[in-house]
Amino acid sequence: MTVALCPPITYGIGRIDAEPLTSGPRYVRTGGMSRWHRPRAGIRWSDGRTVYTVWCGQTVGGLRAAQPMRTADVVPDSLPVCGTCDGRAVGAGQDDQAPGRPPLMFGPRGLTPPRHCPASRTDLYALLPGGTAGLCLACRDTHPVRAMGGPYASRVGIVQHPPGGGLFEPCPFHRWRHPRRADSGLACTCGRPLTTPQ
Repeated sequence: MTVALCPPITYGIGRIDAEPLTSGPRYVRTGGMSRWHRPRAGIRWSDGRTVYTVWCGQTVGGLRAAQPMRTADVVPDSLPVCGTCDGRAVGAGQDDQAPGRPPLMFGPRGLTPPRHCPASRTDLYALLPGGTAGLCLACRDTHPVRAMGGPYASRVGIVQHPPGGGLFEPCPFHRWRHPRRADSGLACTCGRPLTTPQ
């Protein structure tokens, strides 16, 4: 039985030669780990390697793994399950909560749209006639354009604003963090094109 995985959010910038996984095993570990862990996200590299990030922050798999990765739908031995992983996985809705247990809740960062549009205070806008307003390239809303940055780092940008209904679909690795101009409109800094919802 597989479980749904979260997007493999990374805070670094750069090209990622991998594809995100949307589902994976319920438990993972290497032979050197003292407990089973719950996978949060997973990627498959272009060379076929599979790497899982677990809810407690570790990674399982990859080239540096001294021991081969093991996966299971139910814990097959007497090893314990990582409490941090299990609590967060259940609290985030990856599994049903056990009857009689107090409700658990965990809200992973980066899965919900940002409070402010990622193009706020940047040059990611198309200037409209009149020169005082711009069409935000990230969310397709119209907002004022202002000078900002002070005397030593002056620039012109679209004002800070909440994301509009046309906010681009997030990059599977960087979500809404690093949009930039591209020939076709917007792209993530890692090179993936960013498209608006249909």
